[in-house]
Amino acid sequence: MGEQSSESNRALWLSSFSSPLELIDLPIPEASAGSVVVKVLNTVIFPYAEDIHKGHLPVFNLALPLVPHPSHIGRVHAVGPDTVTLKPGDLIYFSAFITARDDQNVFMIQGHHGGEDPNAKKLMQGEWRDGSLQQYQKIPLENAFVLDSDRLCDHFGYTPADLHEISFYAMGVGAICEAGQVRASETVLIGPATGTFGGVSTEVALNLGANVIAIGRSERKLDILKKQLENHERLQTIVMTGDEAADVAAIRAATPRGRGVDVYNDWASGALSGSPFFATAIQTVKNKGRVVLSGAPSGSINVPYAFVMHQNISITGKLGVDREGINLTISLVESDVIRLGTRGGATHALYGLEEHEEAFKAAKSTGGFKVYHDITPNPW
Repeated sequence: MGEQSSESNRALWLSSFSSPLELIDLPIPEASAGSVVVKVLNTVIFPYAEDIHKGHLPVFNLALPLVPHPSHIGRVHAVGPDTVTLKPGDLIYFSAFITARDDQNVFMIQGHHGGEDPNAKKLMQGEWRDGSLQQYQKIPLENAFVLDSDRLCDHFGYTPADLHEISFYAMGVGAICEAGQVRASETVLIGPATGTFGGVSTEVALNLGANVIAIGRSERKLDILKKQLENHERLQTIVMTGDEAADVAAIRAATPRGRGVDVYNDWASGALSGSPFFATAIQTVKNKGRVVLSGAPSGSINVPYAFVMHQNISITGKLGVDREGINLTISLVESDVIRLGTRGGATHALYGLEEHEEAFKAAKSTGGFKVYHDITPNPW
């Protein structure tokens, strides 16, 4: 089952939304039945993470105190008695999307999101409370995905920082593949497309053979996105003007024969109330099209009831990604369809736990799609 070390477990502790993160020593968790203890190697810091920790984004429903932050790349430190294949030393990706084992309708994101069901608080405040900003983390056995270290690290040369991009691409796969069911040759509208998740969803859709129209308010940011994706021949960008009729016409004109889009994927950020583009985008979805809401805004959106009914449009909410989507994402990376790190044009700035303030500030000010800031609780 692996050796349980007597070493300490350095961790960042969030005791309240009005207090800063505190670097403390915790015991190394014990691996019990149904669990794995992982030596955390890398976790990417989201640009909005500091806002979550300050209580500015209540949509995440965090129950304090805890060690914050969700997924990571790590090596198995110890396994529980019911583990049959996973072993100490295995390189793994940890997906923090956790469902209750006795009720699949109850979910939370370990260290990051308290879910919507009152019963989810039992998970967040109990066994699966603490997130990845610590040296050793206890996680559910089924949430550890073994990575092919020989191919990914030895052949491609990926580091743990590179590999943690899997967490972002998995979100794109969840929205584009699982919810959107996008097929090759279809036209996908993505917006806002210039953030991290809008960017990865754009890249995932292109890799699947779709045509993509990326929308945003900043021409400069859209130009950066085009450059990051090597001016892909199936990628078009449109600057949204706020003139609804003109924006609808511009999007429709960019689709084959002007007939509209097959899928609209909305990535409105958690800092917003409602979606800035939904009212315009929904008008460009063609008959039997699909709309996927996968952002994190508060507030509401107005749905044009008659139009959606007459066009037979389906609207789906999608939080994260299912197990099959994670396996697909890893397969896309291992088969070199999705490229990470410098091979994919991404950069990573690395920080230790004691440098967390600098890491969070840098992520908030300059982080985004393919520009990542990472905390490395343990050396590679």
